[in-house]
Amino acid sequence: MKSKTKLYSIVASLGLTLQAIAAPFAFTDGDLILGFQAENEGNSLNVFFNLGSGTSYRDNGSQGFKGNIGATLSAVYGENWYSRTDLYFGVIGNLRGLGLPFAPNPPINGDPNSTFYVSSPAATAGAGSLFAANTFVAASLQSTSTNLSGMELMLPQLVAEADNSAILDQTVQTVQWENGWTSWNPFVSPGAQGAAFNLFVGGIQQTFGKGGSATYVDVQRVLSTNTGATPAGVVGGGTYETTISISPTGAITSLSAAPASSYATWIGTFPALDTANKRLPTADPDNDGLSNLIEFVLNGNPGTSDIPSIAPTLNAGGSDFIFSFKRRDDSEAGNTLLFQYGSDLIGWTDAIIGAANSVVGSATIAVTENTTNPDAITVTVPKSGFPGGKLFGRLKVTQP
Repeated sequence: MKSKTKLYSIVASLGLTLQAIAAPFAFTDGDLILGFQAENEGNSLNVFFNLGSGTSYRDNGSQGFKGNIGATLSAVYGENWYSRTDLYFGVIGNLRGLGLPFAPNPPINGDPNSTFYVSSPAATAGAGSLFAANTFVAASLQSTSTNLSGMELMLPQLVAEADNSAILDQTVQTVQWENGWTSWNPFVSPGAQGAAFNLFVGGIQQTFGKGGSATYVDVQRVLSTNTGATPAGVVGGGTYETTISISPTGAITSLSAAPASSYATWIGTFPALDTANKRLPTADPDNDGLSNLIEFVLNGNPGTSDIPSIAPTLNAGGSDFIFSFKRRDDSEAGNTLLFQYGSDLIGWTDAIIGAANSVVGSATIAVTENTTNPDAITVTVPKSGFPGGKLFGRLKVTQP
């Protein structure tokens, strides 16, 4: 009898332990939620992971390892989840007061209502496009805040998995699904966004299937300039706070990017370039024959063809070849600008164009400063050094 009593005691203890594991998914107002959805099979399943307080990222963007949800992602979306090109994830955080999101409620850790933390797809940490200033009107943010509040109220109704993630199944949790990630971000067409998220032009989601050691989203903070009861006025642009990376094993890490390059800052000011591929330095989204990086140097618009207005000009009327163009001041750091010249299209002589006047080989380079406006650059090469007076010249920009 003693042995049976002892056995019963052990079983009862195990039962209590199992009940403790089946805890509600933890969520506090102001937390950042990492959400997943699939476009094809499995599109009735969402996965959530709580990244913690948004203001903690504001104060300390690099937080390190946050957790590993590889087992849950494999169970929900298949063992090949990291290579799927139809599996998306993003981050959303919403600080709002109930009723009037823009009412003068007390700030949450210094963030007033309504402050959003929103992700932006990034090829590398810090390379995502910042949401442009004056993009959002406060009334639209109020509507978005109200929509997202439904998801926030739904999250604690979910059950936490062993890895602290949560699964939302449309076929089982029909009521909760109405405030799920897919409900607010439905696939009307590939990658299209729904009512709650389409305010953030360019999208807040990243897709897997890119390979590599990690896939990234940058998280930025959008702060309202209006905290009164009337939802009016405009809202400032996004400010980079942190990067969330997800590894092929499901490890989630918060890290800070190196300071954004001048190119990254510049390319992020063109909302039409709404994908990471369009923002690549080598890309030519406006099909004008100039790469984004060249357009950066020449102060062009990579979203609209601006040839020939920014293209270098040639004056060959006298005894010299004179090439002239304009160069942005902020393109000087982190990039190497070369003038390449030669008598054919095979052999080129490189002349580095620096910040000051110089002579490199046969080329005389003159730099005319123009305060904060693009500087005037002229490159002069004597015709006498080239038989028949035939000379080819071109600009080349390289990054480390």
